Amino acid sequence: MAGVTSIEIRETVAELEDLIQQQSNPKLKKRLQVLYLLQLPEAMSISGIAKVIGRHRGSV
Repeated sequence: MAGVTSIEIRETVAELEDLIQQQSNPKLKKRLQVLYLLQLPEAMSISGIAKVIGRHRGSV
């Protein structure tokens, strides 16, 4: 199964929170939420994030 196994997120949790609040485009807001959830100290699994945002884990 091909796919990205790891990514580097340069923004801090606080920066991502600010970006989410500023974003008005719902599609971009969901993408920022995924980055936020991955950046948290207790990062969720991809399956867990998919459930939270209402998408299939393959889409995440």
